[in-house]
Amino acid sequence: MDIRRLPLWEGRYATYMSNDIFSSLIEDQGEVLLELTSRTLSGARINALALPYFRGTGAGVISDDNGEWWQNSAALYQAGGGYFTFPSSSGEHINSVNTYWTLRRYGTEEEHGGVWRLSEMKSREEGNRYRLEKIDMLLPGHPVLYTAIRITNTGSDTLMGSASWHSMVSAPLLETGSLVSSNAKYWTAYALSKRESGVNRFLPGMIFDELRHAPLVRGGSADAGFVPPPTGTYDYLIGKIPDKVPLGWAAVNNPKCQLLYFMFTPHSDEDAFSFPNVDITENYLGRMDAPWALFDGATPEIRAVTLGFNTGPKGTRNLSLEPGETKMILIGNGFISYDNPRLGLGFYSVELTEEGFVFKRTKSWAMLSADYEFRAIKALAVKLSSDSDYQGQLS
Repeated sequence: MDIRRLPLWEGRYATYMSNDIFSSLIEDQGEVLLELTSRTLSGARINALALPYFRGTGAGVISDDNGEWWQNSAALYQAGGGYFTFPSSSGEHINSVNTYWTLRRYGTEEEHGGVWRLSEMKSREEGNRYRLEKIDMLLPGHPVLYTAIRITNTGSDTLMGSASWHSMVSAPLLETGSLVSSNAKYWTAYALSKRESGVNRFLPGMIFDELRHAPLVRGGSADAGFVPPPTGTYDYLIGKIPDKVPLGWAAVNNPKCQLLYFMFTPHSDEDAFSFPNVDITENYLGRMDAPWALFDGATPEIRAVTLGFNTGPKGTRNLSLEPGETKMILIGNGFISYDNPRLGLGFYSVELTEEGFVFKRTKSWAMLSADYEFRAIKALAVKLSSDSDYQGQLS
């Protein structure tokens, strides 16, 4: 197990955590998860997450010499990787991805031998006062980054917002023939917003039960879970996690390279807030606005899929916290290679065992070792919240 601090660009720092099979790299600026790394069967180290070519490396878009190039999309200065957003995705107010976080503590967890880090950010903006405390944890033998986020309303009025986690993936994990899946149901596609320049592939506003039966704009249907050759389209899909399942999940499976990225969150946990929805953004060279293209209307440069959990469609504010109230959110991000070419057509089911997740297709299977009940990180969160030294730091 290893945990250490690393300098990145122009005063920007990150925390590196690893075990024998898996590693992560989390940047202080915006708390963006830059790397989630596993090894292929042939020995190469692969980052599951995408870092687009236009991602900024300066202190911020305002001070960047080329800041105007991001135009009305300043939030894209931190684009890519995995990230948590609260209380909105608007760049006009302080939110979790457009500000610098403070790393409070990091160390080794005694009971399981894991490593962890604790970071924090505060917003003192009028009408938008809150505190976020974020714990990230790796356990021995688990190819999973566990994350617990505590949201506290520090203002005197009810705080309305929307919470989400998103992970952008691209090549080499994502390529033609890769498979996107989730246990969400009752999907719908959304039309492009006024700020987005592109073309929809799937018909907006129609509800369909499964990703493989997504209605097309041109008529008929297609499998939205199969990554096609570049189509020049951009689609935002959202589906509802069934009420009676223990977990919500979304995955990208590359059968050619035998790689599987799997993100999950509790859906029936008394100790944590549950995300009701999964969303999937499929950008198959379909964004023609800068910086996705070099200039507005130019050739698209990005082919990526973004998987997410959210509390509602873009622009909604349906998470409510009363003054002093705290809610916890739990998220797991796993990434493995597997030695079973029979899973090349995808898996039929995800089963929970004492050791973790089993992905099955008839008699073929692959295993992802995981603490899917988040026992270790929840116990650590309780310990840290009762630590008097820690509480003194946050006051």
